[in-house]
Amino acid sequence: MEEQFFILYERHDNLALEVGHNSIADWCVTVYDRKGKHLRDGERIIGVQDCGRRRAFARAYIELTEYLSENRGGY
Repeated sequence: MEEQFFILYERHDNLALEVGHNSIADWCVTVYDRKGKHLRDGERIIGVQDCGRRRAFARAYIELTEYLSENRGGY
């Protein structure tokens, strides 16, 4: 599912991505809609946290498709 997430992410401008993980914490996938602004000024549109990498990216993919459908006319 990670590959599908990145393919979808790459097709849209003005998005920024943060992925985090360490041996103590869960996987974190955060997507910002910069709307022409710097990363720190962007609106956080997705914030997924899960102990499983595949589940985290699957959930992020679903949330990104929903956001794009509701706010950018589709994905």
